[in-house]
Formats: sequence, C-alpha cells, structure tokens
Amino acid sequence: MFQICTYNAISPAGLARFDTRYFQVATQVANPSGVLLRSHKLQSTDLSDSVMAVARAGAGTNNIPTEALTERGVVVFNTPGANANAVKELICAGLMLASRDIFYGMSFVQTLGHERSETLGPLLEAEKKKFAGNEVYGKTLGIVGLGAIGSLVANMALDLGMRVVGFDPAISVEAAWRLSSRVEKMPNLDALLRQSDFITLHVPAIDATKDMINSESISRMKPGMKLLNFAREEIVNSKDVAQYDRTKDGRTKGMSKHKVKEDMIQDINNFANSVGPTLLAEGPHFANPMGATLLTCGPHFANRAPL
Repeated sequence: MFQICTYNAISPAGLARFDTRYFQVATQVANPSGVLLRSHKLQSTDLSDSVMAVARAGAGTNNIPTEALTERGVVVFNTPGANANAVKELICAGLMLASRDIFYGMSFVQTLGHERSETLGPLLEAEKKKFAGNEVYGKTLGIVGLGAIGSLVANMALDLGMRVVGFDPAISVEAAWRLSSRVEKMPNLDALLRQSDFITLHVPAIDATKDMINSESISRMKPGMKLLNFAREEIVNSKDVAQYDRTKDGRTKGMSKHKVKEDMIQDINNFANSVGPTLLAEGPHFANPMGATLLTCGPHFANRAPL
C-alpha cells in the first residue's frame, strides 16, 4: 500500500483516481511514498526517506527543492497546462481592467452612497466619460513566454482584434503548433518591450528570469504601456517599478497586491493618480485555488503518480 501525503487541498475528483487498493491519501502521513502539493513551500528536510516522488499542481516547481530531491533520487514532476485556461481568463480580465478604467470607475461609485436615487443617474451620466479608458482592439500585446498559457493568451488576444508579438527563446515544438501563424516572433525581449502597448509575463521564476522587469527594461517600454504579471512576483522588481514612477515619466502607474510589501503598496497608491497614464497590474494568482482548476490539476497528478 502506497501512502500519499497532501500539503494543500486537492480536488476530490483527482484524488479519486488513486485506486484505494493500492493508495492511501491523507494530510498527515508519517512515512509517505509520495507528496502532492500546490503552493506549500517544501523543504527537503520535511521529507522522510520513504518519499519516492513529489508532485505539484501547477507549472512551476519553485516551491520545491528540486536539486536536493534529485540528489536523493526523489522524482519531482508538475502539471504544466492544467490551469492554463483559468490563467488565460484572468489575463483577459486584467486587460480589461488595465484599459477601461474599471477599477477607478468602481471606486468612484463607492463614494456615491450618500446620493439620492433621483440624482444618481444624471451624476453617473455626467461623470462616466472620466472612466472611458481605451479599447484593446488594434493595440499590440507582447507575450513573454509562449508555453501552454502564453499560447492560449495569444490566440485569445487575436480574437479580440489585437496585434500579438511574442518572445520565447525556449519555445517547444508542441507550443509552436498551438500558436496562430499571426503571432509575430520577436528576436529578443528588447524588441518586444519597445513595440508593446500591453505586456503579459508567462515564464517560470528561475535565476534567468529573476527581476526580468527592472529599471533598465522599464526604460525601454513605450509610455502608456500596461504590464500584467500573473506568473511569479520574482520576475518583476517592484522596487524598481516604484522608483521609476517617482523619478521618470510615470510609465508604470499603479500596482495591485501580489505578495508585495504593504508599505510599497501604500507608496504606489499615494502617487498612482499623479503620474503618467499607465498601469502595472500585478495580480493575485487566483487560478491556483479555483475549484475548476483544481478539478483539472487533480487528475493530472493521479495519471502520473503510479510509483
């Protein structure tokens, strides 16, 4: 009987794939044969010598000490693409939020609680032009990382009437097949930064991508560019973003919370309305805990889990 320890909530539909004649799944197991997790920060010292495999519900393995486990002979695998559609939908929402001033419009409405119903309609009609924003149609979306998520985002953006440019030096043949022929390949990151009205990041958090977006790369972006990071916080140097807003031309206007220090959020909120017409939307990765996504990730685990 193999024992499987789960560190995070995994969809019952996925766990049901484990044949109970051979597997026992629980949240507390003294000497597990395998480990299933999502965002739990795993330490190699947490694992007993009985562990033979560790699996993560998600594309990255940055919360797993892969090298240390490999040295121990422990197999580490993930579920790339399992939550790709959920993230794609979040990117679509992020594009709308970044372009149509939806957030500021909602914030304005929140201030109108004292208005009488007969005056509310005319007031909203008079003020709505302040929150019109701009259409994404005809704008250029730059996608950094054209894997399972990036390719879905690219095709979605084309359907919205956007021009799509992409950069991925490590694109696989399988991912290339998923891309529309209308996606324009950029020779390097700089070329993508200079052309894009919107940029969305879909790369793992590894040494090569740490602080990929920093003061130097921001200086090469178009004024008015919107950046969406629904990947990993380590990819964007938030301090550089905030500093650039204070000292330059306000290419990045504001940032929503995504594991960023509270004092930095307050700093950004304080000057967000006084600098350029741009926005950095760095969003909480809601795609991981969503029920439908876990329903997809769970079977991916079980299908690869026989030990």
